[in-house]
Amino acid sequence: MSKVSCWQALARAVELADAGQLPTTCRDRWSRERDRIEAWITEHCWSESLGAYSFYPGSDRLDASLALAVRFGFDGRDRLRRTVEAIDRELGCGPYHYRYSGADKEEGCFLACTFWMVEAKILLDQPEAASRAFTEAIEGLAPSIGVYPEMIDPVSGRYLGNMPQGLTHLAIIQALMSLQAGRG
Repeated sequence: MSKVSCWQALARAVELADAGQLPTTCRDRWSRERDRIEAWITEHCWSESLGAYSFYPGSDRLDASLALAVRFGFDGRDRLRRTVEAIDRELGCGPYHYRYSGADKEEGCFLACTFWMVEAKILLDQPEAASRAFTEAIEGLAPSIGVYPEMIDPVSGRYLGNMPQGLTHLAIIQALMSLQAGRG
């Protein structure tokens, strides 16, 4: 995900330069570096055995934050769809998601990842699955006064980690806005 974030920074810089919002002096270099990073990720971070982008090069582990790559516009939709499906399959526990492979032995499900997955599904033209996932996650957080934690124990429903967690709230708002806009 760190490499995807570097790709995104350069992609946005190119877009801003093309729109006249940044000087174009470095535009061609930014474009070349963006493309080099994308090629590197494609070559080193795609795992055929996972059918998804991996947590880090050469690993067969997953990172749920890769759901954000959909928002960023990285790669083709097929690989991102397959990555989101793998995250659901491997890191999902009930309506929630662990941050990365093996996190189930260390911590609870990381709520921001769950709502990033909702947004990714909307952007991948899966509005019914996104709506269902959002509803199940919010219902699982009840009863609540609308203040949510960083993590949740997916079995007991007990709140874990920092509370309140701003990142969780931001991810919920972004997912809800995407659902309401019907983006896809």
